[in-house]
Amino acid sequence: MLLDVTTAWLPPETGPLVRTLVRLASTLVAAWLLQRIGFLLVGRAERWVVRSAHGAEQAVQRARTLGQSARHLVTTIVCVGAFFHILEVLGWDLRPLLVGAGILGAALAFGAQTMVRDLIAGVFILVDDQFSVGDTVEVNGQAATVEGVTLRSTRLRDWQGRLLFVPNGEMKIVVNYSRGWHLAMVDLPLALNQDLGRVLDVAGAIAGEVNANPALKPHLLEPMQVLGIERLGIDGAFVRLAARALPGLPAAIVAREGRRIALARLHAAGLRAAGDPDLKYAPQPPRTPGEPARGN
Repeated sequence: MLLDVTTAWLPPETGPLVRTLVRLASTLVAAWLLQRIGFLLVGRAERWVVRSAHGAEQAVQRARTLGQSARHLVTTIVCVGAFFHILEVLGWDLRPLLVGAGILGAALAFGAQTMVRDLIAGVFILVDDQFSVGDTVEVNGQAATVEGVTLRSTRLRDWQGRLLFVPNGEMKIVVNYSRGWHLAMVDLPLALNQDLGRVLDVAGAIAGEVNANPALKPHLLEPMQVLGIERLGIDGAFVRLAARALPGLPAAIVAREGRRIALARLHAAGLRAAGDPDLKYAPQPPRTPGEPARGN
């Protein structure tokens, strides 16, 4: 009936070839319009998700992830429907084709178990909100940034700029570095024979300087604290400081700046970090002729 409507305006003397071409063109235009309408509805759903969460960054990322998957699904459905409609326009009888496709599909189902597994895993990834576009994740030991998510696979960009396509069913363990909070840790590796009581006092000063730093305050969820002596050994001791910080880059910034402050404070207090030379027993440079002997 749809085919009759699309060609009803043509003159009766119009040939079958022209009518077929008009029907094909109408099918393509209708498919394009359906895709645009579907994209419009997806875009409105994305905006609704963001508004319902009052513009939270995580909601924006989730809306973008769901939108990508929904657009991919809309395009697939429209293309499949247009393909079968074009076959009908060309005079193919779809009933035997559909029966054959059903039999072929049953036969291929045994060989398509991996694809089915990937599709089911993709559904659970979206439903459970395991990660979103823009998140930094670690998948099977590989750290990367999520660039796209579909029901079939996930696109990742690693630190070297390489684009990775990972089937969703292959994601056994996923670590999301962009959710919740991270511990920004600063370890003070100390050389042997250091006054640990004095080291703990210096560690408290380091934590205070980090907490008072105006550039680091926006990244901190809780003040940095001295956790104490983490380890003792024949090579020295480790004193640990830690603070809850925003996940991802903010936590890394706090840890890096904390290490810089710690190194400066240790040296200013005359304390040696692991690897620093012991000046008391460090080898002296050779004396020049006529130079008096150096004392200890």
